[in-house]
Amino acid sequence: MILQTNIGPITLGYKEDALICEFGTHAVDQEPSKKLAKQIADYFAGKKISLFDAKLPSGAPFTRRCWKVCREIPYGQTISYAELAKKAGSPKAMRAAGQAMRNNPVPVITPCHRVIASSGKLHGYAGKIDPKSEELQRKEFLLNFERGIIKT
Repeated sequence: MILQTNIGPITLGYKEDALICEFGTHAVDQEPSKKLAKQIADYFAGKKISLFDAKLPSGAPFTRRCWKVCREIPYGQTISYAELAKKAGSPKAMRAAGQAMRNNPVPVITPCHRVIASSGKLHGYAGKIDPKSEELQRKEFLLNFERGIIKT
């Protein structure tokens, strides 16, 4: 299912039995639940969705703990990679926490855009660190959107 959003198209569905929520248009094997599709549409319409109706993806234990903690970050707020690592049970694993966010197959659902550098600056999104990259601009857009700086 391709959802048209104010940041471009997002593909939502299942590929090889794993849920994906990816920016751009991609093929999927199975449609998502109507409830999840509505939640994503509502999110991009400006409604605060505190928790999406989606299970955590498969992954290594620490990665899954990072994803779980990430889903607990309140709408419009941020935490650092160091805080994420600490809350996931490994305080010194900031880089591993960053990799967990980089490998997140369901951005927005697991809101990795809410994880930033300890300095308060944006640092990385989808593996990109160039502030002019489409990926970091997307991260900035999502944070500004949640903070009400960008209206629907």
